[in-house]
Parts: sequence; C-alpha cells; structure tokens
Amino acid sequence: MNNRLRIGILGDFTPEFHSHHATNACLQHAADKLGFAVDSQWLPTPSSFKPDAEDALAQYDGLWASPGSPYKSMAGMLRGIGFARTRGWPFVAT
Repeated sequence: MNNRLRIGILGDFTPEFHSHHATNACLQHAADKLGFAVDSQWLPTPSSFKPDAEDALAQYDGLWASPGSPYKSMAGMLRGIGFARTRGWPFVAT
C-alpha cells in the first residue's frame, strides 16, 4: 500500500491569507494523524485552461477547492471543480 497522497489545491495562493496557510497545515496534520505522507501543490486557477490541464489534475489523488475568492479565474476554478465532479474524483471545497 502506498502511504503517499498527492493533493492538488485549486486556488491562487496568497501569503497574506491565513486560510491558505491553514489549508496547508490541515492537510499535513491529517496526514500525520493517519500515518500518510502528503504532497500538496497549489494549482493556480488560470492553469485549468492549459492544454494538458485534465492530465495534470488526474495526477492527484484528490482535489481541494481553496477559500480565497475572488480568484484570478473564477471560470478556471469552476473548470477544476467540474473535472472532479464529473469523474467522481475525491474532492473537498472550503
């Protein structure tokens, strides 16, 4: 069994947003408690329009839609959410 999870965080990381640091800490805390290693990566909302966006999203074990609107691209956020919802991909939104 692989104990390493890859989580893609849909959102535009902003160092001034406490909630963005809390999202990172939450993932690490949960992984530590469950005995998993977690690799998380923030995925800027405009990246959902890259030609290989679906392949890139499929590399993650789960996706998290971050708090912090307005996003650089609301359409990009919705596209990332749509990817998860139409495929039954593990998904959390805050």
